Amino acid sequence: MKKFLLCALAAIVTVAAFTSCEKEEDIALTMSGVWETTDVLFPRTYKGQTMNPVKTVIVFDHDRDRATVGTGYAVEYFDNPELPVAYHHIRWETWTRTSSGEVGIEIDYSETGDIFKTIEPDYDLNDRDFYGLCTINQVPGTQAFRFTRGTAPDVSNVKIWGYNELIPTWHPVSYEGKLDVRRTYQSQTYQPTNVVITFDVDPQFNSNLYGYDKAYVREDYTDAPWGTYLADSVRHWSFYKDNKEMRIYLYNSEESWGDYQMWNVVATADSLVGDFFVDTNKFTHFNLKRIANPDWSAIKQWGIVNRMK
Repeated sequence: MKKFLLCALAAIVTVAAFTSCEKEEDIALTMSGVWETTDVLFPRTYKGQTMNPVKTVIVFDHDRDRATVGTGYAVEYFDNPELPVAYHHIRWETWTRTSSGEVGIEIDYSETGDIFKTIEPDYDLNDRDFYGLCTINQVPGTQAFRFTRGTAPDVSNVKIWGYNELIPTWHPVSYEGKLDVRRTYQSQTYQPTNVVITFDVDPQFNSNLYGYDKAYVREDYTDAPWGTYLADSVRHWSFYKDNKEMRIYLYNSEESWGDYQMWNVVATADSLVGDFFVDTNKFTHFNLKRIANPDWSAIKQWGIVNRMK
């Protein structure tokens, strides 16, 4: 809405600015579809070794003619029989942020945080070719790139649930320890002696895309009327590294804005530490240790709310 109003205002003041707004829409429309390149845009690390894609295919979804933002996916192919392909969600945008009206193109990889950016006059784009100079991950300097029109890849056998398989830590990761969780049942408060959390990926690489990040939580008790534990699946969790905030939303809990709220969180290969929200202006420090992933198939999900009734 803001972009629309700015373009409308610019049209009243000067025809040139209106042309710029139209131009970024036209570039977005030209860019839509499938492109492929043999250039190495983002080197990947797999099991401690650097691997360069031999080909990258990017699909820009464009849901309406005048759209200047959208989503899509990128597929990277490798000369490695153990890991031949990797899939990424992307967001893309065309924008005009200069007084002279040059249009920029930005591609953001949702899971890995990689950024491809180029701005006129550093690139040329037509129906068949997209080439020029770009910046990668905001590193100073530019590198050459060239895309040509391609065909949509077959991703039916590719894990398209959003995680870069090239990063070994993007697999289930578990922590356990003491959290100041308080469950009230029939006016009595119970606290777990131990909490186990299994994240589907290392919290250091959480995508922050709602619905993509899954987990399980188990709370162990010694004196609770519902038994030795409560277990539940997590419908969403998020970890924002910039402000070090983590929230975990359980499927069967009555809390709607985060059952586990944590601040000052630091995730490492060995631990997950931070401050657990207990009540208004009350936090307790926690230090969860990395453990081997438990067998969740043997744990019945009891549902927090159902068991608290």
